[in-house]
Amino acid sequence: MPLVSAPSAAARTRIKLEAMLRAVTRDSDAGILVLDPKHRVNALNPAAERLLSVRIAAVRGKPGSSLLRTVVAGDDPVLDSFRVARLERDTVLVNRDGAEIPVVLRSVRFGRPAWVVIMLRDLTQMRRMQHELRRNERLATLGQLSAGVAHEIRNPLAGIGTSAQVLLRRFEPRDDRARFVQVILDEVGRLDRIVTNLLQYARPRTPELKPGDLPSCVARVRELTAEAVAAGGIKVECDTGSRLGPIWLDNDLVTQVLLNVTLNAIQAMPNGGTLRYEIRQVRRRRPPRGAGRRADDPSRRSGAEQRKASSAAGWIEYQQVRVIDTGVGIPRHALSKMFDPFFSTRPGGTGLGLSICQTIMQEHGSAIEVASREGRGTTVLLSFPVEKRNGERRESSRNANPTHAARR
Repeated sequence: MPLVSAPSAAARTRIKLEAMLRAVTRDSDAGILVLDPKHRVNALNPAAERLLSVRIAAVRGKPGSSLLRTVVAGDDPVLDSFRVARLERDTVLVNRDGAEIPVVLRSVRFGRPAWVVIMLRDLTQMRRMQHELRRNERLATLGQLSAGVAHEIRNPLAGIGTSAQVLLRRFEPRDDRARFVQVILDEVGRLDRIVTNLLQYARPRTPELKPGDLPSCVARVRELTAEAVAAGGIKVECDTGSRLGPIWLDNDLVTQVLLNVTLNAIQAMPNGGTLRYEIRQVRRRRPPRGAGRRADDPSRRSGAEQRKASSAAGWIEYQQVRVIDTGVGIPRHALSKMFDPFFSTRPGGTGLGLSICQTIMQEHGSAIEVASREGRGTTVLLSFPVEKRNGERRESSRNANPTHAARR
């Protein structure tokens, strides 16, 4: 009888992995990929197919790096997974449809030659719930403190500032005492700005939503930061997609967000670098039904549009601004705290800038996310829903509300 050779160690490993994947992960809500020693896709479960918008038959044997792409330039999670025995980090993936999905990526390397199993868990809904819970807790606390802070701090500051101005007028410009008085005035101004930021965070202004466009907001911010960009030796690039229609936004508030993000990027590049703006229309997962969306909404789409929307169920169109810098990046331990009030990685920072930006974006029904790698730079994603009805409904609701009318 002919001798049957025993399968090699690599073949046994592959068979074991495939059997384990079928038995354990088919019904898992986490996406799981198996990569062979040549970094190629060997298997993936249905959740990974849905997450990455692919089919196993189309990607089996393809390089894993072509499948797992992130929004950070030069980032290669597949290569990183093969370098270490275990890896866990948050990132934002871009799938085959161009949709961006925040995930927690975990990988395990084992065997000789090494195989890698990667698990991807979608954080879209979890992050939304966490952000909403944190925001409500912070607003509840800060709302109680803001009125007292404004009264108890601003009144003494006004007295100090007025007295310092009187003293300044009594000294000659060359008098050393005038320099010290000017320091007092500068610090009074800084404290007043901190109080203003605190009040703005605790009691944000309701956006005055009107049809507008993101490229004009970016252009305004570039004008405002031209001097700082030139002084820092920074190169600025802007790439605007085609056929970007108007969206509902508050031009002043969106410009404020872009300005804050841009100034952070400039400060992250003390030795120069590249600051890039990308304005695109992207698709992202549709949030769960909530305020501003009703089950009985009449459809305003044509038959063709309805069929197209049906084929893209679970996704929603956004216009997005990416602000990309080549600066020092953000430490991983700090990423989860970036939007916490009073947290700052910069000496002298108040830690309220990004918190205010997040509040403004949430008031727009929009989202802000940060992806970064130390030493490689940071990408900030500002995503605004394209859907027209959201802005129309909020505008009509505000006009019908006498409280809002009185405030205006």
